[in-house]
Amino acid sequence: MSEQTISKNWYREITSRVNSLSETFGLDDMQTSDLRTFVVSVAKDQYKIGNKSGAAWAFKQKREGSTSSPHASATA
Repeated sequence: MSEQTISKNWYREITSRVNSLSETFGLDDMQTSDLRTFVVSVAKDQYKIGNKSGAAWAFKQKREGSTSSPHASATA
């Protein structure tokens, strides 16, 4: 599955959940749009932070020559 396909599925899932919450709480279109924008922007920010953190950890493991990384056993 391509990264673009995964991205679209992720966005579709978030949008679906926001729409469901919007209906549950009786939000109008403007409120729904604001909620969707908020949720997607927070999710993107958290993904970026997690991705940076994960990459930093992996590079540190490689520099230290650690065999405790999940990929170390697969490549050894």
